Amino acid sequence: MTFTVIVQEAAATPDTIQFKLVLEADGESETTLPSTTLFRTFQQISWVYHGLKGAFPDIVLPPLPEKPTPSFIDDQDYVEKKRLQMERFFNRITSRAELTRHKDFLHFLSNDMSPTEVGPTMNTGVLSFLKFNRVIMKSNSDRGFKSFKPNEMIEGNEQDVFHKHQIYILLQESYFGFIAETLNQLIHTREGLGEELTHMGDLVIETTQSKYRLGVGLKSDLRDSQRHLDRKMQMLGLLMDELSFIFTRQGKEENMKFGDVMIEYKNSFDPLKIVFNVRTIKLMEYVDHLKQRNKKRDKSDRLKLKLRINHPELSKTIKEEEEATILLKKSKEEFDECQNKVKKEIKMFEMQKNRDLRKTIRDYVNVSLHYEKLKLQHLEKTLVDIQQINLINKASSIPIPFKKADTTNSDNSSSSSKQKKRKPLYHEHKELKKKPLQSSTSLPTTANNQHELYNNIQYSTETRNVARMYMSASFDGRLTSSKDCPLTSYNRNKE
Repeated sequence: MTFTVIVQEAAATPDTIQFKLVLEADGESETTLPSTTLFRTFQQISWVYHGLKGAFPDIVLPPLPEKPTPSFIDDQDYVEKKRLQMERFFNRITSRAELTRHKDFLHFLSNDMSPTEVGPTMNTGVLSFLKFNRVIMKSNSDRGFKSFKPNEMIEGNEQDVFHKHQIYILLQESYFGFIAETLNQLIHTREGLGEELTHMGDLVIETTQSKYRLGVGLKSDLRDSQRHLDRKMQMLGLLMDELSFIFTRQGKEENMKFGDVMIEYKNSFDPLKIVFNVRTIKLMEYVDHLKQRNKKRDKSDRLKLKLRINHPELSKTIKEEEEATILLKKSKEEFDECQNKVKKEIKMFEMQKNRDLRKTIRDYVNVSLHYEKLKLQHLEKTLVDIQQINLINKASSIPIPFKKADTTNSDNSSSSSKQKKRKPLYHEHKELKKKPLQSSTSLPTTANNQHELYNNIQYSTETRNVARMYMSASFDGRLTSSKDCPLTSYNRNKE
């Protein structure tokens, strides 16, 4: 019976990560699962991995994901990355029926699995925290091919074929490592671009501050232009921040769904090398048995020439030759079986690799298209918003036509009042700011008399011109007496 293990969720604990496993049985079998939902820690998964690794040394097992780093456990992206790695690990484990039928795997899926059943830990020494100690404890003996070329002609030995396989595996290992490294460089470059976009967005937002205002910013048309420009710059700054966030998320997701797969398959060649080395060891054992058998045969042939057939020493040598022949035959069968298994493992590894790579490339393309569409949508939205602001700015800059009056008298009589009404308030504010501040005691007392005088005057055309000069912002009547008032002198001269 085969299983499908789906890693639905992953949650961080104080020192490790716990995974929620949902089990689905494929096919009909008398064996039933005690539970369809399990919670297992990384250490428990490590236990079942090492159990299967010891039980099936001639099967290419997927590499176990690295142990979670405690300093990264609080990062949700890191937990999701571990969940995806563990899901790919179980997909490759459950694709082999012989693995799912093993007692250790069935015990792992049962409710009898205790939290104390964990895999071996590497850092158990007193000085295990030292970096050089970890490097010394790591063995590289299992990461290379064992080379052996017999001098004898071995029947059924496909040495040249396996030598080509070894070269192909080494090339693929370097290719996968190069792809992962190149993708990592691309992600770092994209993250650098995101940081530059964020910095650019901050600079754009700073331009909306008052120290960067366009001109003096006091006229109404300039003030509207400045307001529209500030709005555009705010939109541009927000666009830079959104693009920076998209670049960062794109790099993380591409690394989870593509970069990690490249690293996993690069590490998967180490178990494949172990399988190759098992065949080499079987070949070496077969060659040793062949040499022993040949020695026994040569000794028996020499004794046959010297001694008679019934001689005890000759009988003993012939018996030893027969025993060596039996061992040689057994060793030859083991070698042929191992060689066929290696061929089968190579074929299954290639099929699994092609299937996973097609899915991985499809996921990578979908992720890239998704984020490129997001970038395009944000760019189009910002462009549309800026175009709308431009339309509003153009509409506000069009002058509004005024209807002309039918009579010229009414126009002349109301021109002064309209001019006073249209006078912007900020001009009055500007002129008032220019006047020196004075206390109420220093102001002359003739100002009220002058205002009463203006209320009683019958305005004519010349009188209005003089009054307009007197009421202008450049003339300060508070500092003059009533006899120095130009309007009073004008009326006195008229009289």
